[in-house]
Amino acid sequence: RMHIETWDRTPLKEQEDIFGRNKGEGAPFGKARERDVPDLKAMPEDSHVRLAHPDSNDGLMILRRGFSFTDGTDGLGRLEAGLFFLAYQRDTRKAFVPLQQRLAGSDALNEYIQHVGSAHFACPAGVRKPGEWWGQALFG
Repeated sequence: RMHIETWDRTPLKEQEDIFGRNKGEGAPFGKARERDVPDLKAMPEDSHVRLAHPDSNDGLMILRRGFSFTDGTDGLGRLEAGLFFLAYQRDTRKAFVPLQQRLAGSDALNEYIQHVGSAHFACPAGVRKPGEWWGQALFG
């Protein structure tokens, strides 16, 4: 969940510093386009992009995707809004958990977000040849 009302009162420059990106284009600091390779040294040390980047984490990477949501208000007039965050990897103990611990320790974004829930799901390998069935490796 993101505390939208607090975020919206935050000055633009501070919002950009928190992420390490230009808000208009989504480009990393000093770059022109959203997908340009970031210059981590051009960002504040506690910016989200810098802390989460593989170069700041000994190459550790996760395949991830965020989906924004809005679900009315919380009864006190605050928006129920934020990001459904999905991440995929072989072993969450080797990638997701260490990355989240690093972000929890010093990410400037933490002031504006609140963790609400988590789940881990096992996804068996797919079928590779005739005669196999989905999930067979789990029972072999």
